[in-house]
Amino acid sequence: MTAGAPVVLGGAPPRPEDIAAIADGARVELGPEARAALEAARAVVERAIASGEAVYGLNRRLGAGRDEAIDPNEFAAFQRRTIANHRGGVGDPLSHGEARAVVAARLAGFTRGGAGVRPVLAQAYADLLNAGVVPLIPSRGSVGAADLTALAEVAAVVTGDGTVLDGSVGGTPAGAALAAVGLEPLALAPHEALAALSSNAFSIGVGALALREAEALVEMADRAVALSLEAVAAAGPGGNPSPYSAVVADARGGRGQQASAASIRDALAGSVLHDPARVVTVQDPLVFRSAPQLHGALREAVDRVRAELEVELAGRSENPVVDVATGLLVSGGNFQALPLALAFEGLRLALAHVAAASERRTAAHSLALATARAEGRTRVPGLLLYSAASDAAELKQLAAPATLGSTTLSGVEDHASLAPLAVRLAQRSLALAADVFAAEALHAAELLHANGVLPTGAGTGPLAHRLDDLVATGAPARILVEDAARLLR
Repeated sequence: MTAGAPVVLGGAPPRPEDIAAIADGARVELGPEARAALEAARAVVERAIASGEAVYGLNRRLGAGRDEAIDPNEFAAFQRRTIANHRGGVGDPLSHGEARAVVAARLAGFTRGGAGVRPVLAQAYADLLNAGVVPLIPSRGSVGAADLTALAEVAAVVTGDGTVLDGSVGGTPAGAALAAVGLEPLALAPHEALAALSSNAFSIGVGALALREAEALVEMADRAVALSLEAVAAAGPGGNPSPYSAVVADARGGRGQQASAASIRDALAGSVLHDPARVVTVQDPLVFRSAPQLHGALREAVDRVRAELEVELAGRSENPVVDVATGLLVSGGNFQALPLALAFEGLRLALAHVAAASERRTAAHSLALATARAEGRTRVPGLLLYSAASDAAELKQLAAPATLGSTTLSGVEDHASLAPLAVRLAQRSLALAADVFAAEALHAAELLHANGVLPTGAGTGPLAHRLDDLVATGAPARILVEDAARLLR
């Protein structure tokens, strides 16, 4: 567990940063506003139980059996069967941090007041997080109409029937894991099984971690371009800084373009690129001079991911949703996460464009290094360019739509967003794009070294020095790329 202030849920909607902090090990507390919201929502559920009104998942069955009544004597067994029936996930388990993010996202959802679970159940989720008990959650199984299979595994651990991550292949039975930290299994009350499942907490939780990586990646892309401009200037008349000027950015006015142009200008402050006596080409190739526009599109795609995550974290996605104001449980479709899924679709497409341009700049550097390579004066393997090209090609494949793969699962469950697939593919795209930007930076640093130039830009100078030291270690290409990606962050 990490030190520092706990994340307190309640009152203001949680932020993606809160979910990421809990994923990293921060403790979580339920504030008084959260407890009040939980109690008020549960009171609505208790009144519905007492009245006998027909409510989906409470006294009526699920899916195709939505209009079949449940005998009140069967309520407890129905909760257990619901969780067991939804544990259909497959594939490799989520990582420790990803699984914590899923639990955190569902807990955050409870506190918004739409679930109608008892405060004791919300506290049980907080206790799992604070005790370091991490459910083993298979990575595949949800179609994005609430992340049912993933959340069934969390509920199963809370009730003592699931499996906990412990570093082994099979994990540890939940009962033993709970006992080891002094926690007791909790029996679910009526309505709580469905309420525990009725959320896109996989897409929200894992998506919050992807957002953090994406926000770092836009800065990586800008730093790589700035270093590339220094490199082509060292090798010839390339590196015209005018496309990065505020005049050009403001002429179009896109906030993403303006931000990337400013970021690159800051990195190049004090650089020789601004020397009026330097002989410079009128225009560089498009992958150099349109970088602010490309990176701006990526920034705006990342901003949309953040905006949609914030909507999900602030909202009540449960079905039926508890409405304290009217005292009703209202059936609806807030679990349909297509806006969030489309944001991740757009992110992958933007990443593919930006990485394609980066690979082309790397190719230009590699060509400029041909003579030095033939003379044995280079240290970065020439075929690192091939790896960048391979990554860029895969990114183009990953950019294809994932959300249109929806299929009918039953007569009533006839469309789904496939948001978890969109998120998982985005994670892969982010990792590949980081490698592409690292390859560009390594080639740029090598071109500077081959020309005996140490850049003087406020950001490019220190970065080039660190990259040069890294290349001098003679580490294998895969290590160079991993370490260069860390330096670019």
